[in-house]
Amino acid sequence: MSREVEERSPFRFLLVAGCLLLAILAVPGLTLAQDSDQTDSDEGDPEDVVSEEIFVTGSRIATNPLAQRVPVVEVEAIELKRTGMTNLGATLQQLPTMGSAINQRFNVPGNSGFPQDGNGIGAGAVQVALRNIGAKRTLVLVDGKRWVAGASASGVPNAVDLNTIPANLIERVEVLQDGASAIYGSDAIGGVVNIITKKDFKGMRVSAQTGEFLSEGDGEQTEVSALWGGGNDETDIVFSASYYEEGAVATSDRAQSAFPNPFATSCDVPGTFCSSFTPQGRFILGPVFGFQDMTLNNGVLNDGGANIPTFVPGDPNGGDFHAFSGADRFNYNGNGFNFLATPNERINLYTGITHDLSDKLRVEAKVSYTNRKSGTKAAPEPLCLGAGCGNRINDNIVISALNPYNPFGVDLSVADGTLEFFARRPLESGPRIFQQDVDTYFGSFGLAGEFEGADRVFAWDVTASYGENRGFQQKFNSHNAAKLAIALGDPAVCAAVPNCVPFNFFGGQGPAGNGSITQEMLDFVTYTQRDFSEQTLFDLAGNITGDLFEMGNGAKAGFAAGAEYREQKGSFQPDPIAASGETAGIPSAPTAGGFNVTEIYAELNFPLVFDKPGVNYLEVNVAGRYSDYSTSGGEDTYKVGFLYQPSNQVSLRGSVASGLRAPGIGELFGGAAREDFTFLDPCADVLGQFGSAAGGRDTPQPQNVIDNCAALGVPVDFIQRNPQLSAVSAGNEALIAETSEGFSIGGVYAPKSSGPSAWSVSFDLHDIEIEDAVQGQEPGNVVTACVETLDPFFCDLVDRTGSGQINLVDNQLQNIGGIEASGYDVGFNWGTTKNSGRWDVGFQATFLDEYVELTKNPDGSLTTNDRTGTITNETFQRAFPELRWRSTVDWARDRWGAGLTFRWVDEMTQTDGSPLDSVLYTDAQVRYDVPFGNDVATIAFGINNLLDEDPPVCQNCGVVGMSGVVHEIPGQVGYLRLVIDMERNR
Repeated sequence: MSREVEERSPFRFLLVAGCLLLAILAVPGLTLAQDSDQTDSDEGDPEDVVSEEIFVTGSRIATNPLAQRVPVVEVEAIELKRTGMTNLGATLQQLPTMGSAINQRFNVPGNSGFPQDGNGIGAGAVQVALRNIGAKRTLVLVDGKRWVAGASASGVPNAVDLNTIPANLIERVEVLQDGASAIYGSDAIGGVVNIITKKDFKGMRVSAQTGEFLSEGDGEQTEVSALWGGGNDETDIVFSASYYEEGAVATSDRAQSAFPNPFATSCDVPGTFCSSFTPQGRFILGPVFGFQDMTLNNGVLNDGGANIPTFVPGDPNGGDFHAFSGADRFNYNGNGFNFLATPNERINLYTGITHDLSDKLRVEAKVSYTNRKSGTKAAPEPLCLGAGCGNRINDNIVISALNPYNPFGVDLSVADGTLEFFARRPLESGPRIFQQDVDTYFGSFGLAGEFEGADRVFAWDVTASYGENRGFQQKFNSHNAAKLAIALGDPAVCAAVPNCVPFNFFGGQGPAGNGSITQEMLDFVTYTQRDFSEQTLFDLAGNITGDLFEMGNGAKAGFAAGAEYREQKGSFQPDPIAASGETAGIPSAPTAGGFNVTEIYAELNFPLVFDKPGVNYLEVNVAGRYSDYSTSGGEDTYKVGFLYQPSNQVSLRGSVASGLRAPGIGELFGGAAREDFTFLDPCADVLGQFGSAAGGRDTPQPQNVIDNCAALGVPVDFIQRNPQLSAVSAGNEALIAETSEGFSIGGVYAPKSSGPSAWSVSFDLHDIEIEDAVQGQEPGNVVTACVETLDPFFCDLVDRTGSGQINLVDNQLQNIGGIEASGYDVGFNWGTTKNSGRWDVGFQATFLDEYVELTKNPDGSLTTNDRTGTITNETFQRAFPELRWRSTVDWARDRWGAGLTFRWVDEMTQTDGSPLDSVLYTDAQVRYDVPFGNDVATIAFGINNLLDEDPPVCQNCGVVGMSGVVHEIPGQVGYLRLVIDMERNR
């Protein structure tokens, strides 16, 4: 499906020639042949007043803001404040056009492994993803310039962490709901989020906010910020300082998530997601003992001396053991273990300076610093010994018969046939605590100005910017598998190793219930894991824009052209113990690499007709860009659009565009890393003998599945030991760039009004097709395809142990297929000023018509996976509701103001085919202005989720019973906000 560069070379040469032509036209003194006596028309000329033109996201050519060439949603700073949220990214994720992306509700610690694309876990980050096609396909700009991508301390991300942009500095956010690779380059396949900052702010603004979940008193939110602006006629200086703190919400503090199965009160339920890794241990012996499966009775003492648990071969209920069942499984969502919302603390500092060197030359500079401290948490690290543990040391471990705590009297190993799978949850170690400390630096310096030539005025800018992200993560209470192997082995060998003492894997919690693993044992086998990641961006860009020539109808053709050089470098260095595979947790390999790209682009705008009967205005806009990547080679992109206004009340617009996304550093150079996923093996309990409560099935599999599982060597009585399975993924330097084709068409109706009210309605349809999409396959789909087809193309990727258990799924990144996404957006705005006050009503809705993922089969055909209206059960969950809408009603009169926001998420289908209900959230805010002198203090009180609507119960949304990407945590969030404006120009 890849596109050869040579096939596009004619367009490339045309683009280069066009850029050279534009450069010649821009030189003073040169002009096209035209009538020098021609005068501008006094009426109907859309280019008459240059000062009224602005740059709108989606074009580099200055335009009248009323000429809505492209579908752009503007979110003003005042609207961001009315949400009552302290996190910019979380606020933007509420827009209906946004898809699933990382946010504060992603508690994805090391037990879930690493994502396929080398981006890292992204703990503590918040991203945005337009059109459901992923954050890496949404370009985030600040004042029209690229911003440095985030740092996760577990990989090298492709997407920007919006925590790094201070919210109190924002003037507005422009969301371009259209592909724009030809204008802005790579990553703009889904669209562009352009964050516009304040540049000419005068005075002082201080704000503070506090809030929390009213019913539980958790999830505390605190914001304290200050914004100062000053200067004179030539200079504007803006300084911002802000502090944000967002508190945690524990899974155990909500009934819906207190157990892995929603609203469960124990682990002994059908289809349980609770863990085999228990404080008492699960012991599945090898074939020598007939795969005897059992656990230690509560209260048994194992002191390594006179008191050793009694084992009866052939009887799992004999002696001090009993047969393992669902009732013995462990609830890892219990008190003190997991988060529903992760804690996050941020400091942002920013300074921006704009200085006019003359009336034709301006210098702009900005520096920004952000420190983020965040955390995730998980239950104590599961210790896995034997087949299928995904760790070379633990897979081949030998527990000596001489270990004083070994109750079985023989050496235990897979090779000897005495050990199949041992699992222990060491509560004595304490929970896994992950702490991230991320520093983000960004600075830019630029010159901008204008000059006259050939009776025209040209604007230009050149900007150099540098950004750097450094992420450091500590994981407390990790276990060293190599040292654990020594402590479980021959005591004589252990005695020769400094600080080694024999490890008690078989003692459970003991008679007192406080554990059998001593501090001395822990001191030898535990360690603090330290991982580090870094990412840098250097960007040098220049643009020139102005009028190209007169069309002969009084209108002027506009142009923009420019060049950009960009370097990106990144690395991830895991702890040496994790990198060497000696960790008992998730091993990972280092990542290091970088790339550079050189780009040129040109954009032309032709106003063809204006002020004619039936054609108030008609223009055509074309753009092209050539990008030469050091890694994936050269690619061309184009965009052709039109704007037609049959009257001054109606605008029709449309575009056809190609897009580009070059593979990121993690995708290209990511080291091999393990990802765990929740999945029921099709070969598990194929006859339905054991039931879902015991980890099996309630009904038999089809006969073809039974036969194929037998052909794969899986016994008919095979039971999957744990809901989680493992896959391994790695970067791939052979990846090529993703390409896309898309079109959009829509319009705006905004009738003129002579009264105190005005309204407008918009409609836009979009269709995107992405080819050569970079991603790993869903590991569960690979397993299913293997079982259903027995094709080596799939089965060679699925490694099974001798007992049938899946050991690992090989899932290296590939250009595996494509994505097809289509839908439409509807918007409505109405505002009025009457004696009753000012009213503003807004409505935005996004309808998802189709979202299909295509993957290649061995014969080159494509398998279609229709995601429309579904929600996935992946480590990084994705939701595809067919309808999302958001409506706001705001009223203000004198000093008072109030607002309501309604947010709707449509029903979806879960992975097991069951429905996930729709939900409507309601947010409310009341505010009051208190004047004192020339200053104003605004006090606002609000409640988000005013009606205390619980999220729909999701059986297949990981292990928290709800969706973290489209639904809210149960409970009402109340907040109080104070904003003081001092001596600000109004």
